[in-house]
Amino acid sequence: MVAITRKTVLSRILCGLAVLSSVFAAPPPPKHGNNLIPRIMGGSEADHSKYPFIVYLYNQAEKTFCGGSIISNVWILTAAHCIKTASKNDILVFIGQGEYSLDTSKGAKVAEINNHPQYNDGTMENDISLLRLESEITGGEVSTISVDTTDVGDGVKVTALGWGYTEPSGTQASHNLKKGDLTTLSKQECGAIDTKFTGNNGPRICVAADTGTDTCPGDSGGPLIRKVDGKDVLVGITSFGTAGAGQTISVNCGGQGMISIFTHANYYKSFIDSTTGGLRQIEGSSNQKG
Repeated sequence: MVAITRKTVLSRILCGLAVLSSVFAAPPPPKHGNNLIPRIMGGSEADHSKYPFIVYLYNQAEKTFCGGSIISNVWILTAAHCIKTASKNDILVFIGQGEYSLDTSKGAKVAEINNHPQYNDGTMENDISLLRLESEITGGEVSTISVDTTDVGDGVKVTALGWGYTEPSGTQASHNLKKGDLTTLSKQECGAIDTKFTGNNGPRICVAADTGTDTCPGDSGGPLIRKVDGKDVLVGITSFGTAGAGQTISVNCGGQGMISIFTHANYYKSFIDSTTGGLRQIEGSSNQKG
């Protein structure tokens, strides 16, 4: 995972804009809204069997890829900027695969796309989307992850996961799943850079992006997790990075003075619950919300 740098206003949308070719080449992140750019630099390789809830998505309409999280046997949680205006027929979801490979025959089809109705592609507000799969997920090395419903707070250790760029100025996605440990920052630290940040219990979660570890293009939409009572829970969704208004950014991620922003999953619990109608876990028969 690598941090993403941005020019002026907000940094980049963490939407993994890598062209899915045999070499995983990715074009420079496009100018997006107020100079937002998509976004594990640093970090280490992750054992997929320990994170069987993570998936990656291929947007065939825009030739881009992102991450996502399995929250029930038919629902995938990701970032709205990974979908934009793509139709359900444009999206493929790759489930239970630790190594990144674009074999479209292994991609699961999507029956329904639900971007947040107030998603703003210019400011990256409400950057959350729910995808309903055509078929239920059964068997294999997969499981669901529950949404963390506890307070996030400042100075909290969290972990980001993804197949995104691994260098600040990189152009290739990671072949293997990576993870990066991060720490949440305070409203005072982040508010001066992202004026829409209201604290880590609000709609956005903020971490430092210039500490040697950061999310980068390709990591967008993927999970931000932490352990609660010894169990991994979903805290956030990789969204974008920024250095603040008027700042020039020359790398994809991890630039000096940058922060990375994640959509706070629990803040949008009502949207998740109302869209899914109650989450059905892959294992067990009980309904679960959150």
